[in-house]
Formats: sequence, structure tokens, C-alpha cells
Amino acid sequence: MGGMQERITTTKKGSITSVQAVYVPADDLTDPAPATTFAHLDATTVLSRGISELGIYPAVDPLDSKSRMLDPRIVGDEHYETASRTQQILQSYELSEEDKLTVERARKIQKFLSQPFTVAQVFTGSEGRLVKLEDTIRSFKDVLDGKHDHLPETAFYMVGDIDDATAKAQRIAAEIAVQSHLAIQPCFHQHAIHNDKPTGPADLTRERANASFNVEDMTEVIYHGKKNVEAMNIAYQMIQRDPDLRMREGHVFDMTRVEEREQTMRQIARVIQIKKQTKDPRLVQVVFKALSFYSESFSMRIYVHEMLFRQALKLFGTAEQQDKWMDAIDNWRAIGCFAMTELGHSSNLRGLETTSTYDPATDEWVIHSPTLTSTKWWIGMSGETATHTVAICQTIVGGENHGINWFIVPLRDPKTGKLLTGITCGDVGHKYSRQGLDNGWIQFTAVRIPRDYMLMKWASLSREGHFTPSPNPALSYAALIPERFTAMDMSQVMLSQALTVSVRYGAVRRQGNQDEQILDYQTHYASLMPGVAFLYSVNVVEKVLTDNWVQIAAYAQTDAAAFMREIPDQHGISCGFKGVLSWFSTEILESCRRSCGGHAYSSYNAIAGLIGDYGVVTTGAGDNVVLLQQSARYLITAVKWAQEGQKLTGSVSYLNEYQKIFSNRKTALEVPRDPLFHEFAVDALTWVCSKKAVELAAILEAAGKANFDQAWNANQTELVRLAEVHAWRYFLILYRSGIETHKNKTSVHPMLVKIGQLMDTFALRRYLDLFMEEGYFDGTHAKLVRQLFLDQCKALRKDAVALVDAWAIPDYILKAPIGKYDGNIYPAYFSAVNAAQKSFDPPAYWHKYVVPMVTPKKNCKSKL
Repeated sequence: MGGMQERITTTKKGSITSVQAVYVPADDLTDPAPATTFAHLDATTVLSRGISELGIYPAVDPLDSKSRMLDPRIVGDEHYETASRTQQILQSYELSEEDKLTVERARKIQKFLSQPFTVAQVFTGSEGRLVKLEDTIRSFKDVLDGKHDHLPETAFYMVGDIDDATAKAQRIAAEIAVQSHLAIQPCFHQHAIHNDKPTGPADLTRERANASFNVEDMTEVIYHGKKNVEAMNIAYQMIQRDPDLRMREGHVFDMTRVEEREQTMRQIARVIQIKKQTKDPRLVQVVFKALSFYSESFSMRIYVHEMLFRQALKLFGTAEQQDKWMDAIDNWRAIGCFAMTELGHSSNLRGLETTSTYDPATDEWVIHSPTLTSTKWWIGMSGETATHTVAICQTIVGGENHGINWFIVPLRDPKTGKLLTGITCGDVGHKYSRQGLDNGWIQFTAVRIPRDYMLMKWASLSREGHFTPSPNPALSYAALIPERFTAMDMSQVMLSQALTVSVRYGAVRRQGNQDEQILDYQTHYASLMPGVAFLYSVNVVEKVLTDNWVQIAAYAQTDAAAFMREIPDQHGISCGFKGVLSWFSTEILESCRRSCGGHAYSSYNAIAGLIGDYGVVTTGAGDNVVLLQQSARYLITAVKWAQEGQKLTGSVSYLNEYQKIFSNRKTALEVPRDPLFHEFAVDALTWVCSKKAVELAAILEAAGKANFDQAWNANQTELVRLAEVHAWRYFLILYRSGIETHKNKTSVHPMLVKIGQLMDTFALRRYLDLFMEEGYFDGTHAKLVRQLFLDQCKALRKDAVALVDAWAIPDYILKAPIGKYDGNIYPAYFSAVNAAQKSFDPPAYWHKYVVPMVTPKKNCKSKL
């Protein structure tokens, strides 16, 4: 037999001397013929007649099949351990019927060993599937570990990997739910308890038919053009179809932190691959955008690298430095993070402790964390992934501290992931949300970097040790301006989803004596419609601001003087907008949750997760209270400039005429109706902003430098409020200027105007107490404003469903059964809950804790 073996092929990983088909007489493996043959073979695949009779294909017997290659030194420890455990549990199944859990897992594994091969399609009726080795190992390991004990046995038959099994289980649960629904329906009708006929689809169809604007045209407004909409649709299809972009089937909300992080990096790696392969930059950007709707952790990882790390180099790096680094950054060969916040310091950047000391002997910077509180903290991507960081440090040259500047510091070996000498990084652990983002901490211990790793566009250091400071210290904060503007994009991503879910649910859910849609109740639409209007408003305003910032950022490369002139106003706007808009976005998200009752408390309906994911926005890039004080400080300074006769521009230009504003105060006894209401609202906000700014400036001026901090603290609440009102005033103005672009689009422009009218009224209503306190409004004005607000909310409610539909977010992106486009929410929701892990079986702790409590103890007597 040995002489019959002949080498037929050789590969780098080994050789196959022959492939033989051996017939086993009477299925007896101990027969001399097969036994002699098997002795000369390294591996045998036994096809069992008994397994084929069970309908399992391929009919491989996992116990009788053997391989000498099943060695951890050859296949790896994980592969070996999983295969061995699979055989052991099948052996237990064969030998014992006592251990119910073991038997159940063994039966599932037996079914799971089936595989829908193309060649067996004629027998199985199932389309062929190929499964990667790593997915096979992962799938069997999860089954062995009991992660899928909740899935029915039938879900494992004729599927690919474990994700296919989970998806099949969900389909089975949905079918059972629908069948159960149909089965009990006659009982309800017979007893006249309740008409259980689902009205959701019909309700949404009627809502859409009654829309007063063209939804498709509005979608083009939202995404800034038809080509972008088309690209967005392609991006959504790519996510749905690409196995590396879409999330694993099953409950994405039940993933562990490790699983979520791996998924996020898999998505990033795939997008970067697409970026390198495609010649369409628009598609790449839109895929980024679409994935930001799909995964907030993905969007934040991209944001840290692209917006913070890359933008810092663009703003602070010289042309030579950009030439050196930008290609590696753009192609993710250098993965970056943004090391600003410290354990003991956040908004007070001047108090940061991390130092960068110049060593003239070696022409290097020495980066050091001198104290525990100097540890860089909450640094996104630093926990596991980043290979480099831009770090803000106190800059020490010749013993003199020249203030804060930015430095590029390598963190990890790109090939091994190992931390470099002097770098200590760790993960901050479990967070409120965004578990897929590796927020971490960094400590530098005398880390040496070349002199030109300091970003030197504005400040620089020569080889001789001569330090040239920045012409304006505020330039060090310029990277934070676009970061704060990005809060508006995050608001759109999350509010659009939460509002789509809550508005559709409100249109489908019926309640009350007349069985009305709950969206028709005043308390309901008055809670949600301001959010819908704000969503559209922030979309328009963000476009205006980002277009303007792109132009200003270009000045950093071509006209430094123009760039520096614009920075103060942009800083003031970004601080104020980030503060008021992210706070209101938080309110809207909570309103969405409450409007869906208990159902939105379920993670499976997505809104709770969105609330958690958005939480970082109110704190990241500066706490809102601190930022609003910075905006107020800019306003107080602007008042001083105006009083000195300087010409103000931008968001504070109205202060040029603050005296005229006071004398021309409007005294209308009635709140004017449209189309004059916008002017009325802006005039009112302008008046109260000017009055408060001038008054507070006088108080602070009178305190003098010696008592300035005490006076500021004594008026801190009023200063924050001033910044809020100022921000809302400018927001309304920018929105009206932004929608002028669409004034010729008759299918949507009237709706955009209606949205602006509600926002005007909302702003006045929000600060009615301030207007009355300052004497601008009386009780009559207040009642008129409040009633107008309710009237406008009611008018907008008629288009509520169409307005959220225009955001065109697919159901699989929303991930919320109660927000389904077709309105058939209850079967989908019931199915999702029933497919949850271990939702039926007794818990593992039952026998350990519950049984002793409920089982009376015999012969138990007191020692007394």
C-alpha cells in the first residue's frame, strides 16, 4: 500500500501525495481493507450513511474523520481547541442523555455541520455558501461557549456561518409572531375587546399622500444636490451588501466592547481600501457619511483621524511638513489621534502640564508628562489603534516657557502595534456609549522627537535655538473651531434617526377614546415639531458655516493676515453654536425617547443608544458652559471695541449701532404675522442682546482688573445666557440667508420658510422670561408668542412624516423596529425581542439562587 502512494502536488504549506476514495464494506471501518488503507493516510474524511439519512449534507462524520494535521503547531491553538471541543461535545452526546444543555448544544452542532454546498443544491434546495476558515472557527467557538443557546435547533440547519444562523432564527421568530398574531385575532374580534387590525401601514400611506411638498426635492436640499443623493444611495447599498461594512446579523446592541471595536476597525479598513480603489472622491466622502449614520463609533474614529489629527497638520504645519506627512495620513499609513485634554486639565489649555523641552545638543524635543494629572486623557484612538498623535505641550526653550504648541509624536510600531520607548498608553475602559471607539490615556516619559516634529507654520524654532512665537496666541486654538462646527453634523446624524423613529411611531401608535394617532395630540406634536424644524435649520446653517470656514482655512495657506482677522469671530461663533445647539439637540433626543413611551427605553429601538452616543458632544471640544463664557467674553470685548469706534464685522456687527438699537425699540402691541415675523424676532433678539452686553460690559469694566474674576463669577449665569441669546439670533439670520439658495425651488421653499417661522417663534418663546424681565415684552406679547408657537407646531405636524422621510434613512441603518418605513412595527419589534440572546431558557443562576429560595427545606429546625 505504501508503494502505491505517489507525489502528485506540492505547495508551500505541505504536500498531497494522493486523494483516494475508499469504499467501506458494510460501513465497517474495522474491515481490513479500509483499515489497511487508512494506516497510510494523513487524513480521512468519512462520509456517513447515517448522517445523510438525517438530511445533513455534506454527510461528514466528525468523530470518525481524522487528520494528523490537527495539531496546534500546524493549525494554531484556537483552531485546535475549537475542533477538539466540538468532537468532545459530540462524543458526550453519543454517550450520555443526562446533561440537557450538552445534548442541546451537540444537536445544534450536528445540524450546524450541514453546509449548503452548490453541488448539493439539488438535494437540499439551499443555495450554496462558502465560509471562511476564521468565520468557521468563530462560529463553532461561539456555539461551544453557549453564546447561542437561545437559538432554536432548526436555525443551525443548512446555513453558512453563525451570523446566518442568527438571521434564520430571527426569520423563524418573525414568522411565529405573525402566525400567533393571526391566530389570536379572531378571539379579540369575537369578544369585541379591541380591533387588532394593524393600521400602521395605512396611516403612513395617508400621511405621505397628504404631504405639501416634494419629498425627493427636499432630499436633494438636505444632501446638497441630486448627485450627492445618488451617491448616498449607492453608499447605503454598499453597506448593506459588503460583508466587511455591514454589521453582523443579530443584535448589534448586544455586542461586547471587543466585538464592537473589531467591527469598527473592519469597517474602517474596508473603507480605506475602497478609497484607494475608487477614482470618485465624492463616493468615498459619501460612504464616510453613510457609515456615520450606521455606526457612531465608526464616525468618531474617522473624525478623530480626519478632522482632528489631519486638520491640525493642515492648520499648524508648514508646507514642508505637510509634504512629509500628508500622504501617509491620507492613506492611513499613519493613524492619528489628538492629545489635548489631560487628567487634571480640560478647558484650561494654558494650564496644561505636558512639556516639550528643546535639547540643543541633539536638536530634539523631549516630550514629558511630569505628573499624574498631566496624563493625556480621553484621547480617542489612543487606547489601541493610533500610531501617531498631535500633542499640545508647554514649549520650553533655554529654560523659558513659550506657551502651548503642537507636536507630532509617534506612539506605536505600525507593524507590531507595540508601544515605542517612553510611551505608555492604556484604555479608559467602559464608557457611557461609543464602545467601538478606543478612548485612552497617554503618558510620555522623556520621549525624544526631531525638532521639525513641532508644527511650525505660526511658531517656529531654528537649529540655533531661536524661538519665533506665533503672531497671535489664539492661533493655537484654531483647530478646535472646525471641531466645534462638526457638532452640527453630529446633531443631524443622530437627530434625523431619532426623529424618524419617533415621528413614524407617533403616526402609527393610536391611543385614547377616539383611538387617535398620538402624533395628533398637542402635547405630542408640540414636543416633536420644534426638533424637526431644528433638524432642517441646522442642516442649512451648517452648510453656510462650513463653506465659509473652508474659505477661511484656505487663507491659512495663502493669506495669514486674513486668516488671523477671521479667527476671533469664528472662535466666538463656534463656541456659542456648539453650546446652544448641542444642548438643544440633547433635549430633542430625550423628547424623542419620551414620545415613544417605554418602547424607546429598549436598546433594540435605537433611540437610547443615540442619546448615549450624543452625550460626548456636549462635553467634547470644550464643556458647553465654558464655551458659552468664551463666547460671552468675545461679546464683552466687542462692546469695548464698538465704544472705542472700531468697525465690527461678522456675528457682532450689530453692536456697531447699539445706541441706535436702544432708541429704535419696537413697541408693537401685537406680534406681527408672517412674512414680517422673522424681522420682528431678529429685532427683539438684537435689542435684548445689545442691552445685556452693554450692561454686563459696564459691570466688568467698573470692577477693574483687580476684581475682574470676582465680578465675572458673580455674573456668570447672566453671561452664559447672553451668549445663548446671541447664538440663537445669529443662527436664525444664517438660516434665512441659507434658504435663499433654494428660493426658486417652489416645491420645497415654502416649507423651508415655514420651518424658519417656527424657529423664530421658538427662540422668542425660549427666552420669554428675559424679554419680559428687560421690559421688551409684556404679558400680552408672551401669550401671543406662545399661541403662535402652538399654531405653527400644529401646521408643521401635517407634514411630519414626509419631513423625516426626506432624510431617506433605510430601515437597516435606523436599526429600530418601531420606526420601520412601512409602519408594520409590532411584528418586527416582537421578532427582534424574541431573537434576543437567551430570552426563553431559564438563566444560568436559576439552580444556584432561585431553587434554594423556592424549595422548602426539610427537617429544618431552629437551634434555639
